[in-house]
Amino acid sequence: MLTDHQECDVVVTAVAPVGAVVDADGHEGFMDQAKHPSWWSDTPRPAVGDRMRAVVLDAGRTPPRLSALSDDIRIARALRHTAPLERLCPPPPTGAEDVEWAAVEEALGTPLPADYKRIVQAYGGGLFAGTLWLLAPGYPDAMYDLIAQTAEREEILEELWEAGEERPRELGDRGVRLVPWGFDEGAGHFLYWLVRPGVEPEEWTVILNEGRGPLWEATPVSCSRFLLDVVAGTTTSFYFSDLDDMVDPERRYRFVPNAEILS
Repeated sequence: MLTDHQECDVVVTAVAPVGAVVDADGHEGFMDQAKHPSWWSDTPRPAVGDRMRAVVLDAGRTPPRLSALSDDIRIARALRHTAPLERLCPPPPTGAEDVEWAAVEEALGTPLPADYKRIVQAYGGGLFAGTLWLLAPGYPDAMYDLIAQTAEREEILEELWEAGEERPRELGDRGVRLVPWGFDEGAGHFLYWLVRPGVEPEEWTVILNEGRGPLWEATPVSCSRFLLDVVAGTTTSFYFSDLDDMVDPERRYRFVPNAEILS
C-alpha cells in the first residue's frame, strides 16, 4: 500500500495523452503529464519501460497520484515527519484556523517550509511536550506570534552582537539570516531556521540559541523532524535531552493550543 509523501522508484507501464501509468513498488499509480519533467523542460516524454524517482502526492486517489518533479520530491521529504508527529502527539480535534500564508511570507520577506505550514494548519500555535512552544502567525500576544517574534529577535540579537557577544559561525556567510519558529519558555532557548540565500525552505535546518548564555547549537534537521524527535525522546539536542526528568509522561505526548493556555 502506498502512502502520502512516500518516495520510490517507478517504472512506466503505459502512456496516454493525459499522463502515464506507473508501477510503484508493486502498486499501480498514475502520473499526470504536468507531474513529469518533460512538461516543464526538454526532457523526453515518458515511454514504457522508463524508470524514474517519484513521490506519492495523493495515496487516496484510485489509482494513487505520483510526481517525478524535483520540487515535489523535496517538499515530500520535508513533510515526511509530520504524519508520525501527528500520530504520536495528536492535533486538537477542532484543528487550527486557516492562515493567509502569502501575506505572512510577504511580511517576513521569505517563503516558509512546507512542513511548518502543515504543522500550523494542523495544530496552530501552542506547546509541545510540555516545554517547546511553536510560534504561529496571527496571535495578538506578540510573544507567541511568528511575525512579531521575527522582528523582535532580530533587534535583540543585533543589540547583543553590537555589544560584543560572539555571532554563531553559521552566520558568517553574506545574506544568512535567522527566523525564529519556537522557544522553550522556561529555559528561554530560542529555535531558529538558518536561512541561507539560494537554499530552499525545505532544506533549512534548525539552530538553537540558549536562553541564559551565548552558546548556539545547530541541528541539521527540519523543524518537523526536530519536534518529532523532542516528543519521541530521540533528539540529539543537548538542550532537550533530559525531558524525561522534567516533563510528566502524560504531558510528553500532548499538544496544548494557545487558546487553552493563554485564556
